[in-house]
Amino acid sequence: MLLDGFEAKMGEARLPKGYAEQRRLLMEYLHRPVDTSAIDNSISDLKQKEADVVRKLGEERARTESRIDELHDELTSCSAELEKEKAKSAKLLASERSVSFFGRLLGRTPASEGKNPQDRLKESEAKLQFLTDQIAVQQKALKSIDQRSPKSPLAEDWKTLELLQTKVRELEDERLERTQLVKEREKVTASLAEIISGISLAKESKSP
Repeated sequence: MLLDGFEAKMGEARLPKGYAEQRRLLMEYLHRPVDTSAIDNSISDLKQKEADVVRKLGEERARTESRIDELHDELTSCSAELEKEKAKSAKLLASERSVSFFGRLLGRTPASEGKNPQDRLKESEAKLQFLTDQIAVQQKALKSIDQRSPKSPLAEDWKTLELLQTKVRELEDERLERTQLVKEREKVTASLAEIISGISLAKESKSP
């Protein structure tokens, strides 16, 4: 090692005070491995799990938004159908009123085909209300996806995400702490270099 050569050249008696301690610290730091590979692997694994949870939340959000769009389409179609049924019912009612009193007595009233128009109206109205209610339910579900509360249907996923993020921060802090050893080594090395430089300068000034 370079320091061994320097010490042999200077002689132990000429080494300044503090040199031995600085060298001891340097040796200790140099022999202490700074390996963050295990931490880096753990952080990578945790971030992958974090990404999986985020993807799941995104997929659930997209699924709910898609369902809302489908319900809106059904609602539009149902509303149009309801208007048709209302028009049919009104037309049929007008037609029945136009039949003469005598014709009805003779049983010549046209037989109704299929379901009673009023029944079809009620069914369409009930379906319309059902779709409206379902849209409200899905919109509430969509809103709850981004709420980190126990009431959210994805509360467990949010909890898992928060735990993963906390672990990642802790490991990153640990990695930072370990990398500080490198900076400490640099400081000790710089300190020794300064001592050696001072010795060299002093020796040169004494030379004739």
